[in-house]
Amino acid sequence: MQTNIEFFIRKKAKDLSMQNVNIYHLGKWGSNMKNIKSIILCLLCCLFIFSGLIHNGTAAAATSNVPVLHPVDIDNDGLPEYRIEANGWVESVRPVVTTKKYEHATYTYYQYKKGGRGFDLTFVKLKNGSFLYFARHTNAGKTEPVQVRITALDPAIEQTASLVTGNEKSWKKFMGASDSYASSVYVDGSKLFYRIGKAETYKSLGYTVYKEMPQASPATKHTQNDSGHVFLLTMNAGAGTESATWGMLSNQPLIRWENQLAETKAAQLEFEIDKKLREDGAYYTNENTYRPYEPGSFYRNPANVDGLRSLAFLPEAENGVWFQNIASHLAYTAVQTQTNSGYWETYPRSEWLYQSYGIGYRYMDNRRNIDNATFLLHYYWVMPDPVIKKALDKWDTYLMDYAGRYGIKVGPDGLFVPDYVGAEGSKQSHTSLNHLVATMNYLYEVYLYNGDESKKQLGNRLLAGIQATRAQWVMPDQNLYYALYPDLTPHPYSDYAYLTRDDLVFSQYLLSRVNGHEDPDLQLLIDSKNAWLETRQ
Repeated sequence: MQTNIEFFIRKKAKDLSMQNVNIYHLGKWGSNMKNIKSIILCLLCCLFIFSGLIHNGTAAAATSNVPVLHPVDIDNDGLPEYRIEANGWVESVRPVVTTKKYEHATYTYYQYKKGGRGFDLTFVKLKNGSFLYFARHTNAGKTEPVQVRITALDPAIEQTASLVTGNEKSWKKFMGASDSYASSVYVDGSKLFYRIGKAETYKSLGYTVYKEMPQASPATKHTQNDSGHVFLLTMNAGAGTESATWGMLSNQPLIRWENQLAETKAAQLEFEIDKKLREDGAYYTNENTYRPYEPGSFYRNPANVDGLRSLAFLPEAENGVWFQNIASHLAYTAVQTQTNSGYWETYPRSEWLYQSYGIGYRYMDNRRNIDNATFLLHYYWVMPDPVIKKALDKWDTYLMDYAGRYGIKVGPDGLFVPDYVGAEGSKQSHTSLNHLVATMNYLYEVYLYNGDESKKQLGNRLLAGIQATRAQWVMPDQNLYYALYPDLTPHPYSDYAYLTRDDLVFSQYLLSRVNGHEDPDLQLLIDSKNAWLETRQ
């Protein structure tokens, strides 16, 4: 019996690379049979546990695929109104999760990465209970799908609507639902209201430029089950392509269809055909003078004019929650994309600016920045948030420094600021009237809001610059020149049809509040432009 026990222990010791076990001492120590049995039992237990750990680890690795499932609780009652699920390679990946909290929205980012593949889910929970989702699938290898299912736990569909083009963008409405959708669809149920965007395929060209590939974008499949409606999106991505989609979920109407003004404005602003919405902001149709460029491409435009236009439709009971949701997302993506210096970059290179002034990629366009800052200012008035105020303060600091560093003295007291600022080594650009007037208007708006005299003084200097060059802006046919060069000679381009005129009209309104009266030199420019417009009737 002793020999058998020693053989057994020796064999297990060898199996566990424990050849240094001293059998003599074990045998001597094990003269008591009870001790030997205890040792054997202990060793057997250790081996059993060890082998179990190995087995369980292998089994866990083999069965680690778990559905990516996110319940969406709109009204915070502990019960979900929606479910978002992703299937495919992402099921075997543990995501990196980060969160950013703001006054009116909380952003949660889920990043899945594996073997050259990436899948990003961005969830935006709005303070009003609405929910935005953004999904993006990239893949450096062969084309492979990730399937995304959005389930609305509402059995009824009372109306659907999709955007159509004609002379103007408008809505085509249907009673009930279809089995598939080739475009985004708005759904009104009995208790839930939502937008399901289609999975759009893109080719990334760099510098925030994406070329849409409509022929590679599969339709959205729709089915109904006992609990509600399921929308299935197939997000294909391979070498050189990616897939992106976004949607909006709520228990309140997104658009109040009975309000014709809200319906029309939502069609104008909808990010479907001529512009796109992503997790990092608004993308507009690319200019053919930009690089990179391909037909059908879009670039991220920091101006956020659609955010500004949304603000007039914020009351939800009259217009729906769509406008507030979009404005909030654009406001917070502006916070996220602001540079440390305080401005917002245009990434693609303008060949015109590059050839004229040596301005390359990632430059400052002051009209786009002023439009964005004006949007943030107005957003802050109605939806205050300290992070929005901080972003505005950063921009204001940059603006004052930019005017002092790059400003051109005009007349005894006037000042022009150049339209664009590039990297070190680029030349000073022209000053266009619409950029200059928009900057002046922003400064006066800030002054009227908080009484900052430095903003009023700089606004007055820009006004003095326009007054000193009043005659130089007027073309022989009474139209206005687009811009003046640094030496104050006119740029050959003619002005926009209405943009600058409308800016000047708003200037008169602001000046009547700042100085108590309108400005006659600005009125001369307005009258000249109107006279030219009458000849175009």
